[in-house]
Amino acid sequence: MIKIAAVLWMASGFAAYGQDALVVLQEPALPPLEEQTIAEDTSLKALGMVQTYMDSVKSLEAQFVQRAPDGGLTRGKLSLARPGRVRFDYTEDVPFLVVADGKTLNFIDYEIGQVTRWPVKDTPLRALLGGSTDLSSVGANIEQAPGGLEGLVALHANDPDKPELGHITVYFEETAEGAAVPLRLLSWAVTDAQGQITTVELSDGQPNVDLDDSLWEFDDPRGLAKRRRPR
Repeated sequence: MIKIAAVLWMASGFAAYGQDALVVLQEPALPPLEEQTIAEDTSLKALGMVQTYMDSVKSLEAQFVQRAPDGGLTRGKLSLARPGRVRFDYTEDVPFLVVADGKTLNFIDYEIGQVTRWPVKDTPLRALLGGSTDLSSVGANIEQAPGGLEGLVALHANDPDKPELGHITVYFEETAEGAAVPLRLLSWAVTDAQGQITTVELSDGQPNVDLDDSLWEFDDPRGLAKRRRPR
C-alpha cells in the first residue's frame, strides 16, 4: 500500500538540503567572457521557452506513472488546469485520489475514509500550476541540457523560506523548431525533507483541452457534500 507521503509528494512537496560549510583556499578563475556570454544566452533561451510554455499551455491531460521512493509503481490519469487545479485519478485498485481546486490540495483516502488538505501554495505543485509570472516566487532555476541531455530543459524549484517543503525538478522536452509551443512536459521528481525521491512520468499528453469543472470536485468519504472549486 502506498503511504500518504509518497502519494502526495509524488504530486507535491519541496526538498531541504543540508550543506557543510566550504573553505575556499583560492578563488577560482572566471571563465572567458565569451563562455560567460554563451552560458547566459543559453540560460535566457531556456527561461524564455519555459515562460512561453507556462503562458501557452493552460490545461493538460495525460497518462502518468508514479514511482515511489520504495520503487513501487502506480498509474493513472492526470488532468491539470492553470491556475492551481489538478487531479490524479489512480487506477481502480488504488483507493486514493488527489485533487487541487485552485486553492487547496486534497488527498482523499477512500479505504479509511479520510481527507487531508494542504494549501496549494505550500506544495511543490505550485511550480507546475502557476504561470510564468510565478517562476520567481518558487525560486526557479532553469537549466538547458541537464546532465548533458540535449533537447531537455529542467526547472528546479524550492521555497528558500520553507526548505522543509523540499525540492522539485520539472523536465521538459524541446519540440520541433517552429512549433507553437517550444516545450512538452515530460516528468518531474520531488525530493522531500528526508531525501526521499518520488517521480512522475507523463505520456500521451494532450495540451489545451477543455476540462469540466466537475474534475475539481470529489466524493467526500466522510459523508459530507462534494467539495467544489471556488468560483
